Amino acid sequence: MARRLGRAASSISRELLRNRGKRGYRPKQAHWKATERAKRPGPRRFTEVVRLDAEARLNDGWTPEIIGQRARLEGRAWVCKETIYKYIYADAKAGGTLWKSLPRAHRKRRRRCPRQDGRGRGRIPNQRMIDTRPVEVETRGSVGHWEGDLINGAHETGNLVTLVERNTRFSLIGWTGSKEAEEVTRAICASFKTLPQESRLSLTLDNGKEFARHEELARSTGMDVFFAKPYHSWERGTNENTNGLIRRLHPKKSSFCGIGKAELKRIDTFLNDRPRKCLGWLTPREKMAAFLACAS
Repeated sequence: MARRLGRAASSISRELLRNRGKRGYRPKQAHWKATERAKRPGPRRFTEVVRLDAEARLNDGWTPEIIGQRARLEGRAWVCKETIYKYIYADAKAGGTLWKSLPRAHRKRRRRCPRQDGRGRGRIPNQRMIDTRPVEVETRGSVGHWEGDLINGAHETGNLVTLVERNTRFSLIGWTGSKEAEEVTRAICASFKTLPQESRLSLTLDNGKEFARHEELARSTGMDVFFAKPYHSWERGTNENTNGLIRRLHPKKSSFCGIGKAELKRIDTFLNDRPRKCLGWLTPREKMAAFLACAS
């Protein structure tokens, strides 16, 4: 039969086994069974409750994958990320705006030319480079190793100091009116004072002159301060990713002059109460709270 039909013998065997009834294999019955199987009936899990929850979470800045996996973790009704994406794209075709809440709801950036390592504004004295950093920092095996940076607002509207812990992804956010090293150092020290010493062991920064007072920073916080290599932003990848999340709330060229305690709190909530795939769909705040509870 396989040779006559131009099929593999195993295909013929599977067809006979799957569609055989009490009276053996009958083509009409086999065709009916195949048609029913093609319908793939099952419960519709994308209910109205799930849909409304997905829309609310999208507006909070969650991705479809976070929405589905967090619901799964909490034991609630959930759907996979592809189901949510299909709903978002169908909504877009109908004139909806849910797609604007997606992380990549903008045109791709053009490829940028690589920078040369020789460029720069001079070196900060007495730097400890990332090559001398303990290996345990790279493995993310322990809590207490941070990365830091400064996000610039529009001209003379202030800056955001961003600090993120590598293991838990917990973030601290501060505001400075200028890029002067003294003010930036003061803001970093004030942020770290909210945490116990065991949760702040080292800090890796970029080569901006705003971090020129790194020795004073190390004495004040009791942390080892290291510097990434010039133009090697991937050596502080966790911090760069966090900055990208903040830019979803405050795009480039945004004014920071109106940022006060309420807005800093909103950014803190967006970063630290947002479930992460790398944390098993827990939030950075939950991970840091668990560490501090064990350390106390």
